[in-house]
Amino acid sequence: MYTADNLKLAEECFRDARITDDLCPSSIKKYASSIKKFFTIICDKKVEHLTNADFDRFIIHMKEKGASNSRIANIIASAKWIITRLQSKDVAFSELNLLTIKKPRAMKKETNYLTEAEIRQFLEGIKRDIARRKTVKNIRFMAFAMLLIQTGARIGEALSVDIDDIDRQNKEISIIGKGGKPRKLYLRGETLQAIDNYSSIRRDSEKALFATQDGKSRWQQTDAGRSFRKYKRLSGIKKHFVIHTLRHTFATQYLMKGAGINVVQTALGHADPVTTLKYYAAAVEGVKVKEMINDRHFDFIPSSILER
Repeated sequence: MYTADNLKLAEECFRDARITDDLCPSSIKKYASSIKKFFTIICDKKVEHLTNADFDRFIIHMKEKGASNSRIANIIASAKWIITRLQSKDVAFSELNLLTIKKPRAMKKETNYLTEAEIRQFLEGIKRDIARRKTVKNIRFMAFAMLLIQTGARIGEALSVDIDDIDRQNKEISIIGKGGKPRKLYLRGETLQAIDNYSSIRRDSEKALFATQDGKSRWQQTDAGRSFRKYKRLSGIKKHFVIHTLRHTFATQYLMKGAGINVVQTALGHADPVTTLKYYAAAVEGVKVKEMINDRHFDFIPSSILER
């Protein structure tokens, strides 16, 4: 009943976030989808009349429809973001206490990443495709994949880079990251070479580093995802991974090789090292435990126990 009115208020909050860069475009898209779902279910209430019981009702409805706890938690987080925004605009929520909103417990997933062998396997798949027939599309994706894996950039950050943002002398790229925070991506020579290979094959004047095949506009995330799925398939890697896994791969590999948590935090653009630890500590420690188990130095079970 009130869904359209509520969504209109939400869109005003998203418009403000676009102006102030409080959310990146991909985050706005995800939040908007979550908010639409929330208000479609809570359709009989104006947003300012929401109560904690409405959130309980929403959770029960979603659980009955088979939604995962993480999906429910993400929608609630989006709704709380909108409500906080509206409160800052003097919209009063007299019957709602954000601090006591319940949410289901989401199972913590271990961060997925590619091993060194899998990184090589993934990139070799792209290289083979280039060897068969060199095109703008496969040269572009090699540069894109190298940039993501070697710098840990978010997909949206990489796609936002302009050609003029690249400082070739210092091998770095200045970007505006999540929350409008400026930071630098530092390039290895191989990555810069992949970018130069792509630049040399282009015949357009588009300012974006990654442009559409016709060179008329910036390459979009949906198209990048389509190319990624092609090369994931060609790589032959059996385990599940997504394009964002390349960012996790950067962080996990550097931490496993001894890079300091604060250094990796800075590279990723995390505001707090706790965020970096939350995502990657378990993966790194798991690898170290595996190494310890297989290290002869720690043997305490006699190797002859099963000998006949």
